[in-house]
Amino acid sequence: MEERIIDNEREIKIKRKRGVIDAQDALAEDTEVQDEEEEVVLEFPDGEYDEDLVGLTPAQLKEELARRERAKREALDAQTKLMAEGEEKLQEKAYADAEIFFAQALVYGENAQASERLWRARTHDFSETESFYEKTNAEEFALLPEDVRGCVLDRMKERLQTERVEYEAEATPLKEEVESAIAARRGPFLANKAYYLLRFRICLFAFVLCIVGAVISASMIYSTEGMLPVWIAIGFGAAALVCLGLTIAFLRKLFEARRLCVQNDTLSSTEEGARLEYLNGRLECLNLVLGE
Repeated sequence: MEERIIDNEREIKIKRKRGVIDAQDALAEDTEVQDEEEEVVLEFPDGEYDEDLVGLTPAQLKEELARRERAKREALDAQTKLMAEGEEKLQEKAYADAEIFFAQALVYGENAQASERLWRARTHDFSETESFYEKTNAEEFALLPEDVRGCVLDRMKERLQTERVEYEAEATPLKEEVESAIAARRGPFLANKAYYLLRFRICLFAFVLCIVGAVISASMIYSTEGMLPVWIAIGFGAAALVCLGLTIAFLRKLFEARRLCVQNDTLSSTEEGARLEYLNGRLECLNLVLGE
């Protein structure tokens, strides 16, 4: 009989009772039946406890831990090789190639030196700031460990703060100008939308009335002598066609008026608005990078 005890989520104690051997251990030569109770204690390093390992036999557990240790060593060797190649490219000032190597190195695990070298490559040895203005890069940088962020910002912070001041100085008055222009255009656009909406509703209502009138008139043809119901039905039918055409025309105008309203509230619809949107994007990235 075998008893397993999990202690503090860092070790597994396995007790074997008299006369019982592990199935896998029995494959080995010269295996003897155990006469005494045996206790096997396997400890896991901090943060490496895996509940999936609890169901394994001691031999299987040792084998799995050994496999994992080999995988870690192989990953570390691959990371070290990639970092060396990236360092070589960095010395050659082949920054694009160096960035690729350091990014691949980080796939094998967190590494403060690789992260710092990655940003050294992205910024062309801390001489350019453009890479910080890509949203994905800025978000990635904001999640870096504090020591790595600090190392990069020691070289770049003053320059980034200066650029932020310049962008804010341009964006603040431009924002007021753009918002004022949008507000000035909003009234006429909304009035235009309301104009076509009213006419669309009137024409649609008239179309429905004409259809109802045509149906009623047609139903009276066989119960009334003379051609009057026929002419009335024809008249309502013709009026319905006219109303349908006007309804479709006003509906198209209504869609266009609505599009203009939406476009007016979109910054990129004007040259000034597009510039403001560009500045806002760069300021957002800078706030992520600078942690403010």
